[in-house]
Amino acid sequence: MRGRKLQVVDIPGLRPTPSKVREALFNMLGSVDGFRMLDLFSGSGIMALEALSRGAATAVSIEKNRHATRSMDQLRETLKLTESWQIIPVSVEQGLSSLAEQSFDLVFADPPYEKGFANKLPTLLDTYGIHCSRLVIEESAHVQPEWPESWHCQQSRRYGDTTLHFLEPDTES
Repeated sequence: MRGRKLQVVDIPGLRPTPSKVREALFNMLGSVDGFRMLDLFSGSGIMALEALSRGAATAVSIEKNRHATRSMDQLRETLKLTESWQIIPVSVEQGLSSLAEQSFDLVFADPPYEKGFANKLPTLLDTYGIHCSRLVIEESAHVQPEWPESWHCQQSRRYGDTTLHFLEPDTES
């Protein structure tokens, strides 16, 4: 899918992750070949598409906005990704509940900025038994989330108004 220009649905409040940030993220992650990816607050689905285009085996997008999910469905059909890309059109909490006890190699979350969702996401993953090797949360650079003790922030990288926080579950908890 490299080099393809994708149309992003124009929805108030939708803030697709800029290509510079996507590229930096995936360069830092390294190979995602064969990964199972979970994309929370998926919006346009661009992060799931990026992961799939870089070799992820599957991606699951959770997004409650019906206009956004219809757009992702059309894109999934056009790109012939119906086998590898699942779209769940509900709130993040409902989606996590439906995925309880599953494992993912990568969980990416781009919640609405400055609303406190970033703080809650690691605990929600724990609550629903969602296991992941890496959790990346995109948040406003103006916010420094407080992480639960069961998670360790390996690093944070700032890109303009965006900060990516790289978390891993604490294996000693």
